[in-house]
Amino acid sequence: MSFANPKRSLSQNFLVDEGFQKRIVDYGRYSPSEKVVEIGPGYGAITAHLVELPCNLNLIEIDPDAVEYLRSRFVNSPPKINQEDVLKADFSRFGTDLRLIGNLPYHISSPILLHVDRYRQQIKDVIFMLQKEVVDRLVASPGEKAYGRLSIALGIHWDIERLFNVPPDAFRPAPKVWSSVMCMRPRKNPPMVDVTRLDQVLTTAFSKRRKTLRNALKGFFTEEELVKCSIDPKARPENLSIDQYVQLANF
Repeated sequence: MSFANPKRSLSQNFLVDEGFQKRIVDYGRYSPSEKVVEIGPGYGAITAHLVELPCNLNLIEIDPDAVEYLRSRFVNSPPKINQEDVLKADFSRFGTDLRLIGNLPYHISSPILLHVDRYRQQIKDVIFMLQKEVVDRLVASPGEKAYGRLSIALGIHWDIERLFNVPPDAFRPAPKVWSSVMCMRPRKNPPMVDVTRLDQVLTTAFSKRRKTLRNALKGFFTEEELVKCSIDPKARPENLSIDQYVQLANF
């Protein structure tokens, strides 16, 4: 396989270790006729394993050079290639019960996750490779250093599991950080909440995470109102559970 020079502007780090490529795809156990969407296939490292499966495969890739290469590489079993910005992609056009997979560009991984979250009703599961630090945040529990806004914003709607870590030398060029592969599945009974209000509370709280909630959320709640919500005003933002933030947003 030949690669063009990776583009820094697109945060391209190609997964060249075939063992990890196959491990990511094998975890999905994709069945015939299932709708699979790969985000950021690049030059087809993971795609090469997906096209061997009898699934309905769509690719979303913004790099025109990569798109041209993919079209020439997979002539005999061509997936549907969509040249577009994933942050503007309408996933609903692919149908329901979608299974998303991909090695995400690390510089926009959080925006991609939040964009995907908007289509959670159409999605069956997600298998993404991200910077390990981001996955640390996604799977963190209240009280842990990595626990924060992203942990809650996605944890409210998704069950998230780290599958395995991937070392830098599995990529070309090798990044300076470790990566992690994780799986997200929509929660069956997520709590009801106005996500706009929740985001306002989270943004305010975690922009002042070193302060107590009494001070961090001063513009939203009085100390008496926090107590009424069974929230300790002396607690810090990272100490509250997802359900407690839902309670605050609903209040």
